[in-house]
Amino acid sequence: MDGVYKVGFDVQPGTYTTAGAWPGSLLPCSWTRIEALPTGGINAIERGVSYGPVTVTIAPDDDGFETAGCRGWNPVREPDSVDAGSSSGSLDFGSLSTDSLGS
Repeated sequence: MDGVYKVGFDVQPGTYTTAGAWPGSLLPCSWTRIEALPTGGINAIERGVSYGPVTVTIAPDDDGFETAGCRGWNPVREPDSVDAGSSSGSLDFGSLSTDSLGS
């Protein structure tokens, strides 16, 4: 889902991946790691745009993450990590309970 998310509240730090922009979209998938909210990206740590796949690591000291035009964001699991019971592997951005961010 397009929007600005507070790190540690709406989204947890970690590495996430998306397939990129929606098929047939004239606009790319865009994202921003934000140093300080509520500036909405003015204090960007890192930004990117892509029509194809993207992987982003949200650091624990990032304050926010903004996304627009992207298909679902999914956590990247480390090869030796243990799944603590998540049935869908879905990304939980705060109160959003979706299988992906950006859908």
